[in-house]
Amino acid sequence: MSRSKWFTKLFVVLLVGAGLWYMWMIASAKLEWGGSRPDRRQIGSVRDIRQRAMTQYCTGVVVTPQGTWLVGRLEGDAKQLQPSADVVDLDAVLQGKPVEDKDQAPEDSGAFSSFLAHSDKETSFISRLDAQGKFQLVAHVGDAACLVASPDGASVFLLTGLNRPETASASSDDISQTVVFRSDDQGKHWSWLAKGLFPKANQLAWSLKPYFHGQDDVWAWGTPSGSDNESGEDTPGAIATGVFYSADRGASSTPIFAAESLLVPAEYARGKRPDIVEWRTDLGTYGEVQTHVTQLDAQRAFIWVSQRFWGTNPDSENGSLAINVTTRAQLQRKAGQWQVGTVQREDGLFIDELVENGAGRVMGLIDQSEHGEDMIAELDTAKLTWKSMGKLPSVFSPLASDSQLRGGNFWMGQNSLLINTTSEHRPPRWLYWWSDARISADGVFYSKDWGHSWHRLAVDGYLGILGFQGAQDRVIWAKGNWYNSNDDGIYSYGLQ
Repeated sequence: MSRSKWFTKLFVVLLVGAGLWYMWMIASAKLEWGGSRPDRRQIGSVRDIRQRAMTQYCTGVVVTPQGTWLVGRLEGDAKQLQPSADVVDLDAVLQGKPVEDKDQAPEDSGAFSSFLAHSDKETSFISRLDAQGKFQLVAHVGDAACLVASPDGASVFLLTGLNRPETASASSDDISQTVVFRSDDQGKHWSWLAKGLFPKANQLAWSLKPYFHGQDDVWAWGTPSGSDNESGEDTPGAIATGVFYSADRGASSTPIFAAESLLVPAEYARGKRPDIVEWRTDLGTYGEVQTHVTQLDAQRAFIWVSQRFWGTNPDSENGSLAINVTTRAQLQRKAGQWQVGTVQREDGLFIDELVENGAGRVMGLIDQSEHGEDMIAELDTAKLTWKSMGKLPSVFSPLASDSQLRGGNFWMGQNSLLINTTSEHRPPRWLYWWSDARISADGVFYSKDWGHSWHRLAVDGYLGILGFQGAQDRVIWAKGNWYNSNDDGIYSYGLQ
């Protein structure tokens, strides 16, 4: 064989091999093939596969020192799971009496009206793991419901979308928050909180993201006020930060006020980039706003308010630029009360997510670019500076791609990080010349070196994660959702 023919065959083989490799990378990403299975264990099973029905929010597993909880949600009423008599009907608890079947249509209303009534209803099912490894149904409620618990697991809260009873709303000191239930005996009995849980932070209870520090300190937040009296409660020199604090697990709460607004108006961003003449206005006066709170010790905490303003890149017809700014307010506790101290602003920084592990380490997803690209970063809690650790992982790696956090799924354990990303790959134009193609896929990854490197997990990237047990660095998952898998097991991987 001549040398030229040998080189020709080698080139063909390499070209075919490269093509097959490329096709494998795309197929394995889209079909979610592969992934590691570290320390795989089964933590329990459900009696009915529908108990673990997952949705985009308010479903999954919460592990506390006193119990393991599961929340699932289905369209329809509670009868489909045939709950026993000892399962608490939280709709009845709210009304103080058994409630009538909301799915039963009035007489002579017809089958079509009955179908509409049924299709509009959702039911959340709350289960608890028993000593035999079975998730036993303990309660149900006719709406979306998020379960949160105090760090010691003694108090469990169910944040729902149920409207308050009319009689309660009429005499509730202007409280309009949807219903919150609480149990202090591991789900045997529930009471609804007439005064709500941080009711001024968010009217929709299941949108709250309470942040616990220690056993009793808990924080919640909404949107800061932008100017004096914007909220109707501000006074000159005392502007609402949107942050609330409770020293008694949310039984009562105190708003945090500052001498100045923690927000900057759109004019601030325009002043930073006067060359941008076209700005996005649909996000309002203050742009995209993200608030976080971190309590470092008994006397010191910080409020972080990040804003992002989008403008059209003057050097590109279609490109956009992000103008970021983060305002940091230091909180000091004096005589048991938190007071706002130093307020500082950092241009070019946007904090998407902020997590901590209770052992002094704080990590974030931050954007310091002009294109909305998050990076993994660690906060130096002494200097209050950020150290970049690496990019978000991608299922298409090592192919070029862009990754974003999926659904806020970013967790921190004692020795690990867990993240769920959506990634997008654009095939080269010479391969896909007739259009600008984009291929997207989801993946679940973990890191044992705080974001420097990542390992893919054998977990579905879409609704695959049921929960994360940070104290033990264990991710909880199930095999598909209830309608595409008949596996009744709930499993975990150890990330130590």
